[in-house]
Amino acid sequence: MTTQRYPIYRPIHKAMRNVLFSASQTVRLSDFGDDADVQEALEAVDRMISLLHEHRENEDKYVHPPAEARIPGITAKFEEDHVEDISLSNEVQGIVGQIRSASRDERKALGITLHERLNAYIGIYLGHLYREETVMQQAMWDHFTDEELLAIEMEIVANVPPPVMADFLKEFCSTYSSDEIAPILGNIKANAPPEFAQFALQTAEQHLPLRSWEKVKARLG
Repeated sequence: MTTQRYPIYRPIHKAMRNVLFSASQTVRLSDFGDDADVQEALEAVDRMISLLHEHRENEDKYVHPPAEARIPGITAKFEEDHVEDISLSNEVQGIVGQIRSASRDERKALGITLHERLNAYIGIYLGHLYREETVMQQAMWDHFTDEELLAIEMEIVANVPPPVMADFLKEFCSTYSSDEIAPILGNIKANAPPEFAQFALQTAEQHLPLRSWEKVKARLG
């Protein structure tokens, strides 16, 4: 039986894919002649880019330095990906800005452009996620113990601002299986301030499928 190593990328990438696909769907279904649709679409894109940037900055600060120290040169391609990410996300944000100041007729044409450029960006970003989950993950497994990988992840968690962590938590609850989310919620319940622990459990109840929530409740006691 093959021993499963600690997957430092897989859990967060499940959440990131959910963010990407949710924003794409919202934009795809939006009527850019309708003010409410436009507001919802632009907020979804803004939130997507904000969470992706938080994720990228955490990798740059907490994952790449120890990886580069043990595996010189391993991060070069991924740093290039991150530079490209900034450029592409700035392009998408530029279109969002144009839509905000455009007339209703102009918004319809810009909505098509946003849909096309957003999905081009997502397609490129998915390739980046795959490279991290294969090339980078294997390199980390080869040079770090599971305890060291978990320590890197815990350092990230400890330094994410609470409002951002709350936003990520919604994605975790919408994306993770009961086996994946239960230990996270258990740790929050045991160690977080009571207000945040209550918020986390309410978020899980709202966003987890009913059967998953029942399993989580049973495990948390």
